[in-house]
Amino acid sequence: MGTWQDIFAAKIADMHLTESWTLQEDDSLQVHVLKPGWKEFVQRRVLGRFQCSQCFHEWFSAKVHILFHMRRSRSRGRGMVWMRAFRQACRRCPEPRLEEPKFSQDTMKRLLHNLVLKILKYFYHLPIQPSDLLEVVVDARVVGPHDSARCEGCQLGVCSESRLAPALDAWEPLMDADEARTHRTLKRQGMKPCATPTHHPSPFDSNFLWKCCCIGSSLFCVLAVLLFVLLYFTRK
Repeated sequence: MGTWQDIFAAKIADMHLTESWTLQEDDSLQVHVLKPGWKEFVQRRVLGRFQCSQCFHEWFSAKVHILFHMRRSRSRGRGMVWMRAFRQACRRCPEPRLEEPKFSQDTMKRLLHNLVLKILKYFYHLPIQPSDLLEVVVDARVVGPHDSARCEGCQLGVCSESRLAPALDAWEPLMDADEARTHRTLKRQGMKPCATPTHHPSPFDSNFLWKCCCIGSSLFCVLAVLLFVLLYFTRK
């Protein structure tokens, strides 16, 4: 954890933040489960390396997700970030343990760069754009499909959410405690959040009505001409 903390402190200093921010691990963090005043950020699809503590088998995964919960205390002039990297188990062992992922230093720097940008955007209201984020690059060969049965993130529903997210989804929509409670309440009640209605063109749109008017006018003109001719010959 020391390397994470050192890089995080350097990133905070680079952004010239005068308040103190600390980073700690917490393996009990849950997605969308936040205390009042806390914010959430999920960095998805990170390349991680794992090693089994029983058979020492090594493997890479490009679907490691990292969860961050963060909070700023204005009265104390400091902030706190808790992080959780979701683990995976060895597929070769009959009773494997969940192993912690390891990351390259370049990946850690990119992750924490994106985390600090989230802090600046949501706690200091700086105009951060998605294009300011750094893409987490997969620079190792990953063989085989993702083993959902041995992935902690899949078991907790984090991976299933990532399938619905864009490929470069470093900007997971921020959710505070109130939004999280509303989300869980609607889910328990079998309801979905309200979405903006989509306009579907009606067959009775302006073009259709215009065509009807043109056809009606033409028929009226033909009937008028026929009536005039009939009256003309009747008088003779």
